[in-house]
Amino acid sequence: MSSELNETARDEDAQNEVKPSLILLDWEVVAETCTLNSKVTGSSVRITPRGMEVLMYLIANREQVTSANLLLDLFWSKSVRSDHAVHNVIAELRSALGDRASDPRYIKTYHKLGYALLPKPKYCSEEIVSEDNPSVDVLSKSRKHVHAYLAVTLSVAFVFLSVAMGLRISNSGAVIETEQLTLLVLPFEDVNVEENNLYLSKQFPGSLFSRLKKMPGSQVQVFQGDEDKSPFVDYVLGGSIQLGSGAHRVQVDLTDAQNNVILFSEQFILGSEDIFEVQDRIVHRVATALRIILDEELRENMLDWGTTNAFAYDAFLKAEFYSNVSNHASFTQAIANYQLSINHDPDFVSAYVGLATVATRAALYSRTDTNISMRELVDYSLRELLRLEPGSVNTSAVQLLSLRVEGDNQKIIEERLREMILAGNSPSFTFAHYSTLLSGAKLFRESSQFLNTIPNKVAFKVSPDATWDYRGYVALPEDIISIKKKQLLDRPDHLGILAALSRAYAFNGDCERAKSYLRRVMQLDSEGPITMFTQVIISSLFGSSTSEGDLFEVSNMDNPEFNFSLGVKLFIRGDIPAGIEKWRQLNAAETRRLFAWIRVAELYFPVELLTDERYERLLEDLNVGKTWQHQLMVGVIEMSSITEIELSKSSTESLSKNERIVRNNLWDHSKIHYPTTGFSSSPNCNNNCY
Repeated sequence: MSSELNETARDEDAQNEVKPSLILLDWEVVAETCTLNSKVTGSSVRITPRGMEVLMYLIANREQVTSANLLLDLFWSKSVRSDHAVHNVIAELRSALGDRASDPRYIKTYHKLGYALLPKPKYCSEEIVSEDNPSVDVLSKSRKHVHAYLAVTLSVAFVFLSVAMGLRISNSGAVIETEQLTLLVLPFEDVNVEENNLYLSKQFPGSLFSRLKKMPGSQVQVFQGDEDKSPFVDYVLGGSIQLGSGAHRVQVDLTDAQNNVILFSEQFILGSEDIFEVQDRIVHRVATALRIILDEELRENMLDWGTTNAFAYDAFLKAEFYSNVSNHASFTQAIANYQLSINHDPDFVSAYVGLATVATRAALYSRTDTNISMRELVDYSLRELLRLEPGSVNTSAVQLLSLRVEGDNQKIIEERLREMILAGNSPSFTFAHYSTLLSGAKLFRESSQFLNTIPNKVAFKVSPDATWDYRGYVALPEDIISIKKKQLLDRPDHLGILAALSRAYAFNGDCERAKSYLRRVMQLDSEGPITMFTQVIISSLFGSSTSEGDLFEVSNMDNPEFNFSLGVKLFIRGDIPAGIEKWRQLNAAETRRLFAWIRVAELYFPVELLTDERYERLLEDLNVGKTWQHQLMVGVIEMSSITEIELSKSSTESLSKNERIVRNNLWDHSKIHYPTTGFSSSPNCNNNCY
């Protein structure tokens, strides 16, 4: 086979007197000489044969994310099993192309997934071929002019790719396709389902998603809005759950999206005791319809539920549903169901992780007494995980949650995250958590780069990897409303989303909408911290809020539980000494809110306050000032060899000059209309504060 390919390549070269060029933006790629020719300067750059092999493979598979492991299998000997070999070649290609990992034009890194080529290659001979010309098959033509060695390599790569992605088999038993298929999982519709079982329509397809994403040769996505209706989706899985004759009936439909043909439509009876069996049958039915072979090992891996107790798993799904709702009533229900799940199976690891996660979230929105009980739940979960899985990813995640819920442990958390990332192959939640630290310190540019390493598509459930929420941290104020409204469609009673919408409308001067969302927050908030934070911002900007909100604020003016928020109001109004006094009296729960919400609060602070020496000293004393900012900058630099994320220019300058970044370093602040209060307004601010 090898000699035939070599001879074919030579024959094709001889037939073409004018060799076409393969163009990537500013570069001409000449595979046979391992050369990149700049179309801007006319200079040439030589790269290693291995580098050219990898580049050509990325070009040939431009619409895919290629893993480091697959590149190792294709282009390195079996004795080389280190990802560093791949990282070095990618670094070589970026250097040659003048590309940057932090702002890629050519090669983008997807954390824990691999690499993808961004520009669409153009094929040029005597005339330039338009990028939009569908008649040009760039890949097939460029292969004619690749060195024979590369032709062999790409053929071998094709074989490896087929094996890595699984085989799709025709009815006659022949392999009919090797390209990766895309399956989109839709939320299930509720039909006459009682309220206490609404969780089924959300968590059941989410549970199926976690099974199906392990299916070989497939890329499984979750529907998250209209923009996900991609023409590249091959198949759609949807359905409904309805109550009939005393039983829940699950209707499942699998559709060929390209041909608009229903591949199967079946109904299953669902009960707590047979939830595994029903999902097993659905997964098997999907695999059969897509003609994917599942051997016993694959099947066992796909159907690993984390527990063999169906009642424990059913309670776990219910707990996940209530955890995602995120208000105090739902937190209580989530905790009760996680505990029920643990009672059914004391070794169910995911239930302990879920319990710690929801307790940590509940503590952020709660007063001291509740906060203490939430900390006890997190510590209990951690003890059990240390018994079951010492040193595992799950245990590491809950250890970080334990540090977070205690309050002032940000420096320790940063050190732990940095250590995990430097160790290599760290889970996605480490990048998401580090991103939140960076955004809190106004290093928004670096924060967004950390988020960009994490896939956008996540399962329905909120987990330590839930970047659907984290991405809003770095969004422009003008974009927050649309982002949060979209999130609210899926979680209409989520305290954090509702409060963010209220504050966003206040920022943009829409007092009435700000008040309407505040009323909804007050209906759901039985503890008060998120209400007070939102209330003081509205009342500071407009002079007053709703009658209920103003009464709540006045009645709690001397309540130490709300010192953080009351200090925020004083700072917005320009009373620095009084604001400092409030913030110097923060308890552990309030200190945690300081770290979590200061990035939001400072949006409303006058710039004169942000540069005031008294405020600077206060931040330093509270461990959220220049020293903390610089610790994170040093962390970004130290981890750059692993993350390929570089410190931004503004951060580098601030670090070298021993200065603090006052406003976040991502936005063009000259184009943002900040509210005018405090120093530029009278203490009796009214509706004309803007």
